[in-house]
Amino acid sequence: MNTTTNGPVSNQDLVAMHGSLIALVRRLEESIDLAPTAAAIGAIVDRISEVNARVTSTGSLLLVRQSDEIARHAHAVAEVMPRIEEEIADLGRLEHALGAVTAMLSTVDRAVRVAELLRL
Repeated sequence: MNTTTNGPVSNQDLVAMHGSLIALVRRLEESIDLAPTAAAIGAIVDRISEVNARVTSTGSLLLVRQSDEIARHAHAVAEVMPRIEEEIADLGRLEHALGAVTAMLSTVDRAVRVAELLRL
């Protein structure tokens, strides 16, 4: 079967990671209403800003070709998202959840670096 496309094809790993990051921003925004202190709100807002930066950088690379390395990083992000969601839901573990978000963002950054190299 011969298939043709009308233009560039999206990198499905980056598309999925981009969608997960957008959903995480929404979930963090919702958690502000339940935050116990002003300091917690500040920490959540900081993470929202960090995640939004990755939403932008990932979104700008959605048409980069597929690679095993991007797939590996994207799958690592997808695997950690449910745990982050659970920790955000348990505000007693808010500090741990925000730390998990920060750690996950370093994986996003690695995927973005690979994608940027493939774009050149």
